[in-house]
Amino acid sequence: MEGRNDDGYLSADRVRELYVRCAVPEHTSDTSHTQVSAWLLRHTFKIERLTQNRESIIRMLLCLPAGYRIDVSGGGSVIEAIRRADGTQWTDDVTDVERLLALGMALELASFCVSREHWDKLPMACPYFRVDITALGVSVN
Repeated sequence: MEGRNDDGYLSADRVRELYVRCAVPEHTSDTSHTQVSAWLLRHTFKIERLTQNRESIIRMLLCLPAGYRIDVSGGGSVIEAIRRADGTQWTDDVTDVERLLALGMALELASFCVSREHWDKLPMACPYFRVDITALGVSVN
């Protein structure tokens, strides 16, 4: 999949819908599920649904500013991730950023730049994350 200049693909409604489609109750513990601890919460997803929606998750992550991508820069703040690469604010609710981050983390496409115990040293004590799309064979332009 090639990266697209498709910033409008990232929207709060799309992230919420995709999150609901992939998430399952936290107490689910069989092997067909995976859990990640994102910024605010722990999230549990059905692996099969994540896999089915991988391309959509990648497309949304590619809509973030290029500075979040590990092949371009070192990442960015969760607070600033409310804006797409085109500068448009796609959400006014940081829990939407949390959902997108959790989906990316569950597919090993996103990770934190600094370990949780050092977040208090960051501006506003907010974590920074990075998106590593190219490591999974996705070319971007």
